[in-house]
Amino acid sequence: MVRWSHRKQSQSEVHVTARTPFPRLARIVLACALAAGLAPALAHAEEAPRESDVVDRFAAKSEQALNRYALTGNIDDLRDVTAYANADAVVAARSSEALPPTYDLRDEGLVTPVKLQNPWGTCWSFGAIAACETSIMSELGWNADAGQVLDLSELHTAWFAYTPLADDAGSQAGEGRHSTSSDPNAILNEGGMLYTVTSVLSSGIGPVLESDAPYRNKAGDVEYVERPTDGARFPYCYSAEGDWSVPEDQRFAQVMELEESCVLPSPASKDADGAYRYDPAGTDAIKGELKEGRAVEIAFAADQSKPNQADPAKYINANDNAWAHYTYDADAEATHAVAIVGWDDAYGADNFLEGHQPPGDGAWIVKNSWGSSSESFPNGFEGTPINGWGVDGEGYFYLSYYDRSISVPESFDFYTEGFEPDAEAGYYFVNQYDYMPSDGVAAIQKDEEVAMANVFEAEENQLVRSLSCETASPNTTATYELYRLNDGFENPTDGELLTAESRTYEYGGYHRIQLDEGGFPLEKGQRFSVVVTLRQADGQYAVLTDRALNEEGLEKVNENLPEEDKGIVYSVGVVNPGESCLLEDGVWTDWADDVAAIKAKAVEETGTSTFDYDNFALKAYADPIAEPPIHEAVAVPDLVGLTEAEALAALERVGLRGEAGAAEHSDAVEAGRVARQDTAAGAEADKGYLVTYFLSLGKDPAAAPGGPAGGGDEQGAAAPVAKRLASTGDEGSPSAVALAVVGAIAACSAAAAFAFARKRRPRC
Repeated sequence: MVRWSHRKQSQSEVHVTARTPFPRLARIVLACALAAGLAPALAHAEEAPRESDVVDRFAAKSEQALNRYALTGNIDDLRDVTAYANADAVVAARSSEALPPTYDLRDEGLVTPVKLQNPWGTCWSFGAIAACETSIMSELGWNADAGQVLDLSELHTAWFAYTPLADDAGSQAGEGRHSTSSDPNAILNEGGMLYTVTSVLSSGIGPVLESDAPYRNKAGDVEYVERPTDGARFPYCYSAEGDWSVPEDQRFAQVMELEESCVLPSPASKDADGAYRYDPAGTDAIKGELKEGRAVEIAFAADQSKPNQADPAKYINANDNAWAHYTYDADAEATHAVAIVGWDDAYGADNFLEGHQPPGDGAWIVKNSWGSSSESFPNGFEGTPINGWGVDGEGYFYLSYYDRSISVPESFDFYTEGFEPDAEAGYYFVNQYDYMPSDGVAAIQKDEEVAMANVFEAEENQLVRSLSCETASPNTTATYELYRLNDGFENPTDGELLTAESRTYEYGGYHRIQLDEGGFPLEKGQRFSVVVTLRQADGQYAVLTDRALNEEGLEKVNENLPEEDKGIVYSVGVVNPGESCLLEDGVWTDWADDVAAIKAKAVEETGTSTFDYDNFALKAYADPIAEPPIHEAVAVPDLVGLTEAEALAALERVGLRGEAGAAEHSDAVEAGRVARQDTAAGAEADKGYLVTYFLSLGKDPAAAPGGPAGGGDEQGAAAPVAKRLASTGDEGSPSAVALAVVGAIAACSAAAAFAFARKRRPRC
């Protein structure tokens, strides 16, 4: 497990245990310092007040949420998941012909046993962890039928999703969710939104093994049921009494690192007027993830949110062992979370409640968290008189494709390659600030370019190897830039551009890329930035931030509620000056100032700030290195017109490397010679830098005379401005097989360290 301790300096130390199949991970020394010296010379609100469309739009979204809540009384209207809506406009339906009429991950040995969430309302954690277990087992090639079963902890995820960072946690101290209840266990009955799990896992908080954070009180006290005929007692679940807490020093433990989550389009869509509309693209998207070996967590409107509640059966037909659920009310609020593990196109509509049957056949095979008669305590009722829930009492049920309440389908993908039981453990860092768990991102769109950035300081010598961000709208293109900043930098791009890479993501969610060339070395104390530009399929640019109800907002929501319905949880976002920056109208501003302006506008319009906001969810992952390589800059030679052999020789003479890109037609350069190069001639690059060149195929016989010459783009654009480019420093990089977690929350960054492994297949 990860152990946190505390000392007053910006330095982390790691002591790694021997590697086991799922190691107990590393020890962390928590570093704390003041952040005052980190702020770049940005446009600050107190220095240069200005109108900001981004600020105005986020403030307006806050007001709109309050107005919706005032009309409906539905707490979900205060959450923002609309960013993931209308996916059908840009997500092409997968071909149904490529998908079988029925599929069940249980038949593949990829589904873990059904568990029992009682005594708490933690279905959201159980559904997500079930999906994670299946995804990891699929990646590892494990098979439950062969006894290869992964059991992850739901309590660890649920506990830390509702427990803020400790007061001694450096610059982000106190960030997270806070409870007003005197009962520390009360947070386990607060429920949760599905994206909360992604928010937690992407911060390096879990998952861990069930054995490391078991779902029970520390004393092991049990609730029993008694058989009336003879008074015999049988264990039902662990008692809600006692201490259910997870030690703070286990917060940043994990056995597997999250690589990506995908928020899929929902089959329960809405048209332009907000009316329900079935979306077959959502059905095909869920099927596609299942076929890839990934279970899908969803939320939906259930008759109950946990077993043995007294609510009548309104949507589910449990007669004749059908266990067929169809929510026919499009306005029904999602109350339960589960994991989809399969489908059956031929499952008849007549299996559902008479008088409320769906318009067509087809149903999801769904794993619940209400126990099973074939599982023993604490996950089931084998050997007891307690009746199991679901088909044959085994905890599964059918959910119609046409259910009108399905929301936020999400799948998870983890790094698993390089995982060897006898490999030595290691660690690496992730630089990040966003520790406020999210119910879903708040997003605004603009026609004009906007960008987000986080500024960090390297706590140790490190090799930055990967970057991550969040997206909302499907088919969003994310452009990542990594800068080594100058001394006295004025904005997040005031420095050396180390790399720029773009990816287009089929679905919204959390995404991470591995950088080309193995990474970029940074010395201890070096300030650097991650800049991300998000452009949606419709051409608009997006700004995303996590938003949650704060203490003022909780008080306002509770004003007109009866005592038994009052909420007990509010969120605190910590956004310090100099951490995150926003580019709008060509000007970089400090996001801390923008957040203050958003909240001030909310107070002006509604009388309360209502929401807290977080830093941008941009992260930089790095391996520790002993000493960064010495940067010896050389000029990139002009390769255009040279043969391939001549080009490689020219590069070698100055200490650079070369590789051929895809050959292309050129009107200006004869076939077999270099038509263009990706790095401009004359640019400064560190020795060892890789230059890509493109050989000419000669003139394009299909092109009209007088077309654009080779070199430059189709419009004859000039070559890029020369910049000094960094080598990878591969000779100093450590082995990339780590599965430990390391964290340091310091002056500018909160760093946790995670496992690194190359992915074997591209993802959405």
